[in-house]
Amino acid sequence: MKNWISNTKINALLEVGSQEFDGVKVKRALIEYCDRYQKIYPFEILEEPLNFLISNVNSDDKYREVRAVLRIAAEEYCISLNEIAEALLDLIDTRILSADQAKKIINHLFEAFSCNEKPEDFIPREDAYLCKKLFAITSS
Repeated sequence: MKNWISNTKINALLEVGSQEFDGVKVKRALIEYCDRYQKIYPFEILEEPLNFLISNVNSDDKYREVRAVLRIAAEEYCISLNEIAEALLDLIDTRILSADQAKKIINHLFEAFSCNEKPEDFIPREDAYLCKKLFAITSS
């Protein structure tokens, strides 16, 4: 997979802010970001997993069920769906994100965007959006 975020402001922000990085808050923000993508380019199979992650319910049975759905989605014949499912798998499997994990998840989302839009159209817009969302978290 291409490194979509290597020359972005969000990459630099995550590098600089990694000392005061709040992995729990960044995880919540990236769940919201996945939901934002889902609203733009919806996949029915991702509705339940996103609702589970957004609700932040702690249920082992539901976790296993949702994780199984995400594994199926990650292997479907649609690259953008695969990428979002991989991002959600990383989010569901990790309680507290590191800066590197956040970058990996964002890169999955940028890869998904690249299936639907030209890089020059989505990278500046999504980079600015993420910087705004994550700046308050990494600088506080």
